Amino acid sequence: MPTFNVRYRETRPGTIFRSYSIGVNQNTEWTWDLNRQARSVRPSVNLTWANYWTTSFSVTRTFRGFDTALTRGGPVMQRPSGWSSNLEVGNRSTSQTRWSGSASLGGNEDGGRSRRASASFSFRPGPRWNFSMEPFVERLTEVQQYVATIAGGRPATFDNRYVFSYIDRSTLSMEYRVGFRFKPDMNLDLYAEPFASSGRYYDFGELLAPAVRDRLVYGTSGMVIQRQSDGTHIVTAGESRFTLKARDFNVRSFRSNLVLRWEWRPGSTLYVAWQQDRAASEILGTHVGWGDMFRSLAAPGANYFVVKTSFWLPVR
Repeated sequence: MPTFNVRYRETRPGTIFRSYSIGVNQNTEWTWDLNRQARSVRPSVNLTWANYWTTSFSVTRTFRGFDTALTRGGPVMQRPSGWSSNLEVGNRSTSQTRWSGSASLGGNEDGGRSRRASASFSFRPGPRWNFSMEPFVERLTEVQQYVATIAGGRPATFDNRYVFSYIDRSTLSMEYRVGFRFKPDMNLDLYAEPFASSGRYYDFGELLAPAVRDRLVYGTSGMVIQRQSDGTHIVTAGESRFTLKARDFNVRSFRSNLVLRWEWRPGSTLYVAWQQDRAASEILGTHVGWGDMFRSLAAPGANYFVVKTSFWLPVR
């Protein structure tokens, strides 16, 4: 596994930067039979400004490689080359109000792409209070989504069909945390996270041969694929006919808990917790929005109430 990392650092404070570093990382991974599994080059820059704000930026270039796990126990399959970039910013870590954010973009030679953004905000409105919020957004197109292994394939793929597809995914979430301290030995903490995600599968096909990423796309070369009303797909390939399960999804969930912690005696603690779990799913595949995420609060779910205590017994 050859790898190297070269970095230049400047730690003497200047008029613009308190410190900065510039580096390049290279990584290569090989399988036991000497197939290159991964290779990447990643230059990066990390800056600490004079006001203690921070910024970091990196670009990663990945090269073609072979993946032994994509077919779930079948032949090795090639992965496309691609790239990604990432930017992170944040204010000083000692600020009463903290914020940070990150954004990334990526893509590959087969049309895959990724877009992600996240942020974190935290502040203390009073000496006993603390509050934080972490939104997350993702749009992703994956070009090698494993679907199924079906018997009756071609000799080139060992009489099996290794079925893959593209998947268009979207995800939204928002994590909230609120804490209140009644006194040094008693505090109340609230956690809540609405979540929504979707996935649409399309362009189904089977692996053409080992050690490649090319596929026989269903609907071409004399093969026929038909989508049914229940979301399943019926594929006719020559004399073979088989069904692919419905895989498109739209899910939403809401997870929350409220915990009261009281150290009623040194070393002995009482916990009173209320947890709520809500979830719903549909076979749609349409992109989710902020409304879908907050609709998770109306999804069916269950409530749990737990009381737990611990005792400290001195040993003499």
